[in-house]
Amino acid sequence: MVFAVIAATTVAQVASVMGVAVFPVIAPKLALEMDVSPAAIGYQISLVYGTAAVTSPFMSFAVVRWGACRATQVGLTLCAMAMLLALTSSLTAFVAASLLLGLASTLMTPASGHLLFRFSPPEKRNLVFSIKQTGVPLGWVVMALVAPGITLAFGWRWALALVLAVAIGTVAALQPMRARWDDDRRADLAFVAAPAAGLRLLWRHPVLKSLAMASFCLTFVQLCGSAFLVTMLVEEGGYGLVTAGVMLSLMQAAGVAGRLLWGWIADRTGDSVRLLQYIAVTITVCAVIMAFLTPEWPVAALGLLCIVFGLAAVGWNGLFLAEIAHRSPRGMVSVATSAAMMWNFGGILVGPALFAATHYATGSYTQTYGWLGLVAAAGAVLLTAGRRGAPARP
Repeated sequence: MVFAVIAATTVAQVASVMGVAVFPVIAPKLALEMDVSPAAIGYQISLVYGTAAVTSPFMSFAVVRWGACRATQVGLTLCAMAMLLALTSSLTAFVAASLLLGLASTLMTPASGHLLFRFSPPEKRNLVFSIKQTGVPLGWVVMALVAPGITLAFGWRWALALVLAVAIGTVAALQPMRARWDDDRRADLAFVAAPAAGLRLLWRHPVLKSLAMASFCLTFVQLCGSAFLVTMLVEEGGYGLVTAGVMLSLMQAAGVAGRLLWGWIADRTGDSVRLLQYIAVTITVCAVIMAFLTPEWPVAALGLLCIVFGLAAVGWNGLFLAEIAHRSPRGMVSVATSAAMMWNFGGILVGPALFAATHYATGSYTQTYGWLGLVAAAGAVLLTAGRRGAPARP
């Protein structure tokens, strides 16, 4: 049962993330056809996660009411609908698609967290959550490797069609498990019950609050680092679209390895927050180094930097979600996760839009990457504050 839950939630996460990742990966070609700046992808990403940040508290009880499996299916259906809208190539449709992707994101993580916490053994929860969270960088890896080639060979609409097919296929594959996995749902619960309850829960538990606030900073850097890498390498690094996509895939593949590695280490040390501190410091250093990137850099050096950056900036999420689950009161995992994800989505809301604005001001993607180091450093400070005097896990 545990293996089936991990596999299903991971595949669902991959399918969902592909819907978000496809747009930054094909941004240079898409922007050319839409007659906008490639940097505008930052505003599109912010719209996706701005929607998620605003709606997340209001959806915190959807998982408990519908069941985690059904909530996952609903999220994937929203993703498929978003791809259908975007295929029209209308700016208005792109806005609507971004709103649907944001709403889908509010369901996916709390739903998977509910299932994993329910079915996984306590002594392996960091690793289990980290395995599932590999679905995020895996979704980016798939898009980074596949979408540029599809776009150059057949056009960008076929890249969106691939995401559409994967999302619909995953919805169908989950249906046989629905009755068993959703046998704890509470259909009598109000759909939008006390939307501020999760936020109040965070504020009553200082460690939960610090983790949530730190996640704002770390997702800020993670999404900016991923969303603008291809555009930066094409515009300022002298790379072609396919080669830049390979570099992004290296970063995301390293994130997959990082999530597994950090989860394994955390289960053995029992101190996820300290490990998150070290990761935040590593992200800070990598972001600063990225500011000095030039076309003269050896390809191997850039590849190594992308790998280390990916290990840290893309690898931390499983620890965060597992620790939120560990610290949540009994029966409140999905509610606490939804509230924490509001901060998480908030970082993604602010990050890409602020990155785009900073790029417009400086005229340099590499310099803007350097400023991300300050944001990561703030995350390290918040984690340090949250760890001091933290009570033992419940």
